Amino acid sequence: MALSLSARGIPVVVIDADEDAVEPLKDRVAQALVLDATDEQALLDASVDRIPVVVNAIGTDHLQNSILTTALLSRIGVRHIIARATSPLHERILTQIGAHEVVNPERDMGRRLAQHIAVPHLNEILHLPDKVSIAEIDAPESFLNHTLAELAVRATHSLNVIAVKRVPMAARERAAADDEAARDEDAAGDHLMVLNFSPTEDRFIPGDVLIVIGRDEDINRFAQDLALPSRPRP
Repeated sequence: MALSLSARGIPVVVIDADEDAVEPLKDRVAQALVLDATDEQALLDASVDRIPVVVNAIGTDHLQNSILTTALLSRIGVRHIIARATSPLHERILTQIGAHEVVNPERDMGRRLAQHIAVPHLNEILHLPDKVSIAEIDAPESFLNHTLAELAVRATHSLNVIAVKRVPMAARERAAADDEAARDEDAAGDHLMVLNFSPTEDRFIPGDVLIVIGRDEDINRFAQDLALPSRPRP
């Protein structure tokens, strides 16, 4: 997480009592500190109270330290605390002592894995109020060389395609040249967001990802339909 945030240009301060854990990150984040997060004075000396968002990622092996650190972060006045929980009880305790957000990575990963197994084409989903979501769905082979108008996604599935994510041209050219190293490098990179995808002129190509918005039930039905064998389109 620290490296992902840093790669996005966000200044990151990493804190751990274990020097071996901090050392590999010191040249890749804004600041890497070796200190005991359960020491209130050490947190103040490091100006942690001035950091706008603090993530307490202490894991299950140090449950007491997780709770104490969250309480201290709240005590010194951190504006927004995100804490990692490992159980529903842990989550309730962290919320009660001052965490503004609580995440459970193991539970969330399990849900995403179950979703991926059940609905393979559905990559990411952002839930909105009133059972509406924004989702990323891989364009299946049956979409290739067709336009949105030809596919009639809105008419047949009650979904609006608000954008398309596409592999950059340079990456596609290198893949076409059978550059294995380039393919491995590009696999870790981001797609480009195409916001002005023309419904009548632009055609889907391999690697495209649809960004759709609609009701949860329609998104799930659409993704499940894509996983089924389909007849070739004319």
